[in-house]
Amino acid sequence: MSLLKTYLSISLKQWVFLFCFWTFFAVIISSQLYSNSLKNGNDPNWVNLFVAQLPIWYLWMVASPLMLYMVNKYPFSQEDWLKVIIRYFILGVVLVMLLSNITLFYMFAVYGYLDLSTASFSEYAPYLFSRFTNDFLIFVLVQMVLVVVHAYSIQKNNQLNLALEKLKNNQLKSQLTQAQLQALKLQLNPHFLFNTLNTISSLTLVGEHNTSINITTKLGGFLRRTLDFEEHQLVSLEKELEFFDLYMDIESTRFKGRIELKKKIDTDCLPFKVPNLILQPLIENAIKYGIAKSAKAKTIELKIFQKNKRLHIFLFNEGPFLKEEVIQEGIGIRNVKSRLKKLYREDFLFRIQNHSKLEGVVTELEIPFSRSSEIISE
Repeated sequence: MSLLKTYLSISLKQWVFLFCFWTFFAVIISSQLYSNSLKNGNDPNWVNLFVAQLPIWYLWMVASPLMLYMVNKYPFSQEDWLKVIIRYFILGVVLVMLLSNITLFYMFAVYGYLDLSTASFSEYAPYLFSRFTNDFLIFVLVQMVLVVVHAYSIQKNNQLNLALEKLKNNQLKSQLTQAQLQALKLQLNPHFLFNTLNTISSLTLVGEHNTSINITTKLGGFLRRTLDFEEHQLVSLEKELEFFDLYMDIESTRFKGRIELKKKIDTDCLPFKVPNLILQPLIENAIKYGIAKSAKAKTIELKIFQKNKRLHIFLFNEGPFLKEEVIQEGIGIRNVKSRLKKLYREDFLFRIQNHSKLEGVVTELEIPFSRSSEIISE
């Protein structure tokens, strides 16, 4: 953070605190001067002494954000603590020298201790040394307080971040459980199972035993993949596509080959991580509201590629245009949106919209891509 940003970032409440803090200093010094003056047999006016001290300490108030800037720019660390102290010392000497000279000019103007227009450096030097020594001790004291407060603030922020991360993970786990339950709900949906088993039965009756066995095997693999759902938020795109293919094989057979699936997958994207079970509700949506709603609809097209360090997923399905309430209120789609937001905050794009030219619907998903040790193994 730059020095200007440091000053601009200080809130009114913080300025009020600094005002009170340095006013308190003025009260202490004024009281000390008043007591010393009484001991010397004088009859001072405390209010006058206090008013005269205010500009000196308000100058420190104005300089306080500069000291805070030093703490933010050069925080203490176990490795570089000596370098940090040297920087503080050098910057402190420069700052205190400036403040001490300004303070002396002010005091000479108010109290007339010395006529600067005629005084030599040798006459001025003792005042400067005395003032510099006192001001440097004040600088060290305030800087130490700022360092301690800064360290405490960092510790609290770290604790808060850990707590938020833990909460986020718990929320993600909850979202993951919802996704699993949603997938299980689909698998165990009476219509889905009835239609799939009826397809297997029909194939058996007409003598297509190999095909029925194949579909039964795929149905088993599909259900096992869901029941063996591992508690990882992210899986490789390759594993996610395996689940997608199992589902599509079953649906393609159920629709008697009417589904024409086109896939264009950038193979370089296969190792990259995606949210687990992210494609299943999208393809479910495409079949339920697209292919199943129109006898003419048959094409489903999946494109996955990388661009600008982001993973792009496009899913197009032929069929009637969707109504807005279907796009916004579907349970699976709402679950997808919620999981994406938990995983990527605002750094993702997800939208479902009717195609601008063709009769059909486009689902678009864009997320940051990266390799990760979180990807589950075979």
